[in-house]
Amino acid sequence: MIDFQQNLYVEEYNFKETEELRSAVRGDIPTSEQISGIEVRLSKASIIDNKTRKFGPFPGLATIYFMNIVLSDLSTSEIDLNLNGFEKVDDKQTLAVDRTLFYWKKADDTPKPPSQIHIMSSLLKSKKGLRDTAAVVASAKDDNNFKDLTSQLGSLLKTASSFTTISGIIFQVAGIVGNLLKDVEDKPLLTRFQSFTDLGGNFNQLGRTDNPFTNRYAELDYSIYIRDVERQKEADSKQ
Repeated sequence: MIDFQQNLYVEEYNFKETEELRSAVRGDIPTSEQISGIEVRLSKASIIDNKTRKFGPFPGLATIYFMNIVLSDLSTSEIDLNLNGFEKVDDKQTLAVDRTLFYWKKADDTPKPPSQIHIMSSLLKSKKGLRDTAAVVASAKDDNNFKDLTSQLGSLLKTASSFTTISGIIFQVAGIVGNLLKDVEDKPLLTRFQSFTDLGGNFNQLGRTDNPFTNRYAELDYSIYIRDVERQKEADSKQ
């Protein structure tokens, strides 16, 4: 069984408004209600050390699985699960995974922005050849435990008040996928659990904010983009 607590990095990211924006909004601290768009991108995933020793004619390449799980209080009836596989991955190699993990744009049918976004990303070294990742995801979503978690998601997100509750949901989903994969390394190269929240007006940093993390085996970087047309106009007018 995969132990996702190994090589685990956990953080709650609190956004702080800039001095310019604070003066632009006349000293008030805006809430996420004023945001017009949010995007969280996975801007970089790279392998530093694939933990595969080069020996004789063998180049030391590895099969890597990359799993992403996303929860937010906007999607309280769905767990976003994604799994990709990569063959022949060498040390110091960047994976082609630049993608959007979460996206919200204000519209008539979606006027309310999220107040919490939770993401888990994990890079796993496999001991066997590449498998059908789409079939693994389909099997995971058909699992009774996965269905139970999905059915409870709305109430769990509304009542969750700590990392422990939210991460518990995500690690259970990760465990379901891990059991289906089998024969991967017991210790992931890197697992990252990240929460983005609006507590205390924490979605106030407009534009792009980079949020990187690296351990000895891998690097996983997130970038979050906050858009607010009205606040940006006010900030620009003060410059």
